[in-house]
Amino acid sequence: MRLAIQRRWIDGSGSRRVVVTAGWLSTFCPPRIENMALPGPALALRVSHPAPPKGGCRSTRWRVWSPRLTQEGATMTPLYRAAGSAALFFALATHAMAQVTSGTILGAVTDSSGGVLPGVTVAATNLETGLVHPTRTDAAGAYTLANIPIGRYQLRMEMSGFRTKLVGPLTLVVDQRLRVDVALELGDVAETMEVRGRATLLQTDQPDMNQIVQDQEIKALPLNGRDFFSLLLLSNGVQDTSNDTGGATTNVTFSINGMRPESNSVTLDGVQMSSVRESDVDLRPSVDAIQEFKVLSSSFSAEYGHTAGGVISIQSKSGTNEFHASGWEFFRNDALNAGNFFRNPVSPSKAPLTENQFGGTAGGPLKKGRTFFFVDYQGHRLHKINEAFARVPEEAFRRGDFSSLLPGAIVYDPLTGQPFPNNIIPPQRFSTFGSAILNAIALPNLPNDYPLGNYFIRQPHDVTGHEGGIRVDHVVTANQRLFGRYRWSYGTTHTADALARPDGPMPGAGGGLGIDSRGIVQGGIHNDRNHNAVASYTQVLGARTVNDARVGFHRYELDVLGNANGRNLAEQYGLRGVNDGVLYSDLPAIYLNAYTNIGGTDFKPLYFRETFWQFNDTLTLTRGPHTVKAGGEYRRRLENNYFALFPAGAFYFYPQRTTNYTYAGSHELAEVLLGLPFLSWRGRRFGPPDLMDRQYSFFVQEDWKPVDRITLNLGLRYEYYTPFFSPTNEISMFDRDVGRVVVAGRDGVSRYIVKPDRNDFGPRVGVAFVLNPKTTIRAGYGRYYDPENAFRDDIKFNPPFYRQYELFDQWMFDETPPPFTDPGPVPAGYELNGVDKNLDRGETDHFNLAIQRELPGGFLTEVAYVGSRGRKMPFTVNANDPGGGQPTPFPTLGPIKEIRALGSSSYHSGQFKLEKRFSQGVFALASYTWSKSIDTMVSNLDRHALAQSVFLDPKSNRGVSDWDVPHRFSVSFIAEVPYGTGRRYGSDAPAAAKAILGNWQVTGIFIARSGMPGTVVLSTNPIAGIGNARPNLVGNPVLPANQRSPDHWFNTAAFQRNVVDGKTLPGNAGRNIIRGPGYVNVDLGLAKYVPMTTHQRAQLRVEVFNLFNRPQFALPVLVMDDPAFGKITHTRNPTNFGSSATAFASRMIQLGVKLEF
Repeated sequence: MRLAIQRRWIDGSGSRRVVVTAGWLSTFCPPRIENMALPGPALALRVSHPAPPKGGCRSTRWRVWSPRLTQEGATMTPLYRAAGSAALFFALATHAMAQVTSGTILGAVTDSSGGVLPGVTVAATNLETGLVHPTRTDAAGAYTLANIPIGRYQLRMEMSGFRTKLVGPLTLVVDQRLRVDVALELGDVAETMEVRGRATLLQTDQPDMNQIVQDQEIKALPLNGRDFFSLLLLSNGVQDTSNDTGGATTNVTFSINGMRPESNSVTLDGVQMSSVRESDVDLRPSVDAIQEFKVLSSSFSAEYGHTAGGVISIQSKSGTNEFHASGWEFFRNDALNAGNFFRNPVSPSKAPLTENQFGGTAGGPLKKGRTFFFVDYQGHRLHKINEAFARVPEEAFRRGDFSSLLPGAIVYDPLTGQPFPNNIIPPQRFSTFGSAILNAIALPNLPNDYPLGNYFIRQPHDVTGHEGGIRVDHVVTANQRLFGRYRWSYGTTHTADALARPDGPMPGAGGGLGIDSRGIVQGGIHNDRNHNAVASYTQVLGARTVNDARVGFHRYELDVLGNANGRNLAEQYGLRGVNDGVLYSDLPAIYLNAYTNIGGTDFKPLYFRETFWQFNDTLTLTRGPHTVKAGGEYRRRLENNYFALFPAGAFYFYPQRTTNYTYAGSHELAEVLLGLPFLSWRGRRFGPPDLMDRQYSFFVQEDWKPVDRITLNLGLRYEYYTPFFSPTNEISMFDRDVGRVVVAGRDGVSRYIVKPDRNDFGPRVGVAFVLNPKTTIRAGYGRYYDPENAFRDDIKFNPPFYRQYELFDQWMFDETPPPFTDPGPVPAGYELNGVDKNLDRGETDHFNLAIQRELPGGFLTEVAYVGSRGRKMPFTVNANDPGGGQPTPFPTLGPIKEIRALGSSSYHSGQFKLEKRFSQGVFALASYTWSKSIDTMVSNLDRHALAQSVFLDPKSNRGVSDWDVPHRFSVSFIAEVPYGTGRRYGSDAPAAAKAILGNWQVTGIFIARSGMPGTVVLSTNPIAGIGNARPNLVGNPVLPANQRSPDHWFNTAAFQRNVVDGKTLPGNAGRNIIRGPGYVNVDLGLAKYVPMTTHQRAQLRVEVFNLFNRPQFALPVLVMDDPAFGKITHTRNPTNFGSSATAFASRMIQLGVKLEF
């Protein structure tokens, strides 16, 4: 293949032009291109030519060439000795990684009068690796360097008769179409004009809404715990989904433009790295291993799928042509922190905390210009004390002395029907287990009338973590490229039981499930292991065609254990027939109304394994103004796990037998002491709950530029998911059409249980209009489909492979329970799970209209309307409660939890952004979102609606989303003092002046937002079907602003129980009608760079989170049965997602040191 180049010389008078045509070389006068060192990180090039000899080059005939691969810092002699196919390879390669590791540089070249210039040689040089990517302008003067690796580039444009122009350095980010239009001036080709500066931030070719965060911001901005996911919250439309109730979770879950957390997709180098179950992020690379990440929130192209929400695309770092290494240590300690707003009433001392994060990176060439590597490691050690308020049984009640309740509450003897004398239960009547479990938990350390609880928890919490990775990039030949990367992480979290009595007979008893909204952390051990890998092979197939094949792998392993796992504590405490093996060890859970729940937890032990493979192939064709991308992908996921609901048992208590069944008076602890649970519950699994599904997807996307100012983006995506199935057919569900439980693969039932949805076509349409060189108008629409994860648990929790044992008012602690074996037929009143056999995947339409304007100083402003509307969303109903007084369809059964496509959602927002990408030591980003998010259900896995009768009218559960935040404003910035070594000023200043005044950097994050909503419920104790049910609303729950305080946040008198004929029923109060407190938060960082040698420097950092120590309040207690109903009992837990940039219990200071080589 040959590339023709026209070279023009203009004689001294400028009146005669000689055109040199392509051909074979007769006389060669090569240009000289030299490196020129300039201040700052940029690399500039100087181009010069010898004077053309008389009778020589002025009439030469030239041979075709393309540039060879060169290395940065060496003398470069471009335009010779490399095949033209290499040019095409680096211009077109890795399209399928376009959404993974690459971007596109494109534009038009004209003369000074605006006339198009065909045949201009355009070459982009990667300033990190030295790789050169050349092309030529077409007949319309346009050029495209499609799908080249992200990084810093310099463009060189050359044509005979015109002065050579150098443009850069330019930063190309992931999936960006970076437009660089250039006008060449008449002159000698030996003359060079260098244009230093930045490329426009305007999106001129794509309609999507996105936010790029690059490595400079990731490494520089203050991040507590160095968790870069906190920076997601700097993007418009992104909101963390923590409902401010605290807890132990460190899951990264977020809503993008109103969508559910499990609707999002998080990828690392194009490979899924989030749990398919709920989009929790399993793997969190070190900030020093990330090149950049991109948040795609609306109207993204057909290349992207498997999501109805947003896409978080993370790119790992690769090696360069120069060797680089770094090492760091970050440190936090309670001595540097402020005290908790809710001071410890027992002891005023601050909660102990020690945290260390340490690690390093190394990267460089294995073979210069061809093979590059990058490795990293980070360790994490954390010890802290969690603090919270709880309510534990009073000492007198533990002794059976309820005399203080007289005369209002009388405790009756269930054997005689007569009151216990003086309301005191004699010790000989105590249940062995009931008495033991009450005395195993801590005694009150606060007065019983203390409003937030009578016990202040100080709970040890320890974390040990390791994570790292390796990446290798290799150029095999001019037409072939390989890329491979592997990451891993191991972590252990150990949390002591919140209510354990340190001097008790069984230390570790009393798990402390926690009353809802209390923020109490569950005790236990979490062990997680993650593996993520990708390999890609790219090959050029023709002049403008490239193919990319890729394989990805992700494995997530999680073990969740109780602290007593492996010890038969229930049996040692006197409860027989519960602990029969390691899987059923630990304590049962004890559910109470007026106290913090005690004992074990719901799903412990839990063993979860998720293995995910993906294979795809993508073809890219460039034809004039058309760029067409088409591809297909196959995914397979396998889930191996064990968990049951309360495998060691759960017991629910409510005053009944000690009230002579009047349900008035007495006390629930009397029933505990006597061993008389109202409901005894236990789950047992009888088969392996392995699940698998397969996913097939195909897409075609065309970006067409019909005229110079307009780009049309047209795409279509098709996805087909097989429903979940078991490789051994050991899943089942209740089929209401036949009125019984059906088993996969038996009696004519499909192995899929649910019929496949084969109609998931997703059109994508967009337009970008360049109104003028500084203004663009963009609009987009797309249809997207939810990942299919709504019913994966439901089909695992049915007979005959899983059995739930429920004993109502039939058993006492001191009795041996019936054997927990498969009893065969489903007993009367049994609770079952079902799925609509024709369940469709939820679909969401995204749409946006945006105007961007480039401002002086490299700033970009954007004003946009962004919306979405979801339909066919998974929604849980009680299929055995049709409502409206209609007969129960299956009177011999209990509630039937059935998933149906009845849910809906809507989101509308105005979004504003002001941005300056990092350049000349300054970065700034300001974002404001004004929004309203409404839906009918929290998540695909939510069971909240079961307490309400919503079978016929799901709209009764319609309300603002749990993550609805009407106003959200954020500002982040980086500012380098322009004085010191390598800075604009002071490079030659005295050493003492530079040591004191030079090389400082200030960074910060400011966030202000409205409060999040919450729902008032009657109780967390699901007795008589009222668990999580809502009360009646009888007044205005909103207090005037001057009457709200942490002690009284809303009008609690506006709620009352809905009691009909002595029975409590779900009420009419709406969902999420309480709004919690908003917050304002400032994080600030200060860094000092200390040059050590020419290629070595140290960085000293101090970062302050919650600079002004403003309390970040959680939601108030929303449980009517809780004595603290309506009060705020704690601040947001700093282990939750978003804490690094948004909310902390108190001011925290982090110190760090980093060495860079």
